[in-house]
Amino acid sequence: MADLAAGAWTPVLGRLARWAGAAALAASLLFIGDRLWWLDWATLRSHLSRDFVAAVAGAMLLFALADRLLAQAWSTTVDPDRTVPRRRLLGIYARGVLLKYLPGSIFQYVSRQIEGAKRGLGQKRLAQSAGLEVGFHLVSSMAAAAVFFLFDRSPIAALLVIAATAAGLFAFRRPLISAMGWQIAAFGLFGLAAALVGGAVFPAGTSLPHFAAVFLLAWLAGFVVPVAPGGIGVREAALLALAGGSIPTAASLAAVLALRVASIGGDLMFGMIVLARRPAE
Repeated sequence: MADLAAGAWTPVLGRLARWAGAAALAASLLFIGDRLWWLDWATLRSHLSRDFVAAVAGAMLLFALADRLLAQAWSTTVDPDRTVPRRRLLGIYARGVLLKYLPGSIFQYVSRQIEGAKRGLGQKRLAQSAGLEVGFHLVSSMAAAAVFFLFDRSPIAALLVIAATAAGLFAFRRPLISAMGWQIAAFGLFGLAAALVGGAVFPAGTSLPHFAAVFLLAWLAGFVVPVAPGGIGVREAALLALAGGSIPTAASLAAVLALRVASIGGDLMFGMIVLARRPAE
């Protein structure tokens, strides 16, 4: 009886989650639209400089490198015994990255499920690895954000935490622990990308580690909203809201838009380089 009740509730909860996600996305787009409506566009153009372009290009590279680390983390959980060549798993992950911008944000997982099965990986193992990846995303993004917040207050303490964590991961090289380590490192690169862009547009004295931490929290907000492809719209609204009034609106918008361009560009860079080196078979 309990199983029947749970089965009846599953579609209802799914619809509620989709409606809640759609509402969050709509509210986010309205929030961003309001900021853009009242913006003096001349102030936004003033941020376009060679340093800004170089920062966006650097952030794009950092996002691409982060994708590579996330791919390594997934490969470690889905095939810890290395029964499939790592380059083939890398290609599967790369195609999934390119598909995550389709509405629903689930096609990256569906594509891995299908392609992984073709490579002889079990459906159960593939599903478990997807669940582990989602859980690791939640934990790793918050862990990296905490380190950036700590760095803002005490750089030495933050560096000691990083060194201790790296030593612990190296000492206990188990698949799940290694995957967590790769994920934390990837989100660290996400934060560095945010700091790099912020450094090119924010006024002197702005705390870049704080902005990096805030960006990771905004990324997390975009990740948990199911209907936003790649968190688009939700991440930007969350970042604008969390950045607060201490940063000029034009500078915040320039950073937010630049980080979206850099993240998409990094995903495309990673996907195209991997697939160009090893075409789909």
